[in-house]
Amino acid sequence: MSGINNQQQQGVARALADDHADVDKLMHRLLAALDHEEKSHSFELLDLLWARLAVHIRAEHLGLFPSILGAPPVSFTGSGGRPQYDETKSAIALLRHDHDFFMRELGTAVNTLRKQKTRSDDDEIRKQLRDVRRCVVKVQSRLDQHNHLEENHVYKWVNVLLGEPERVALTARIRHELENIPPRFQPA
Repeated sequence: MSGINNQQQQGVARALADDHADVDKLMHRLLAALDHEEKSHSFELLDLLWARLAVHIRAEHLGLFPSILGAPPVSFTGSGGRPQYDETKSAIALLRHDHDFFMRELGTAVNTLRKQKTRSDDDEIRKQLRDVRRCVVKVQSRLDQHNHLEENHVYKWVNVLLGEPERVALTARIRHELENIPPRFQPA
């Protein structure tokens, strides 16, 4: 198999897994800022993390999940790396549930830090930063399990359920969604 074909086959999985790695690095930077009680920097990183994760989730909800669930029914054989359709629906439902959890938790944390911008009580700020850190660690732990399911199962299904033209189109759509970050995070 040529390098181009292999790259095309790995396109969706590579784009999304690389984004997982970028989000993980961002999460570690956020945790370091929280540990150093850098209120303003923590807020900026948390807001960026929330936005990056939202963009990633949007790419999966608008592109990946419908493409997998819309594969021809005969593709879901349960053999040769192909899932059964019920297995697919169940895995995607779990991933969607996780996505709701991530957005809810991080949204609450963003609002907590947003309120701290005008506060000057150091003890209260430290307490809130610790609360936000606990929330981020909880998200990080669940995200690790979530990403494992995606990278070791769901992303691989693209290669066995979809034809090459569908994979190429899906890769382009995923990459477009991942690059479509809110304007406040784009360089001036």
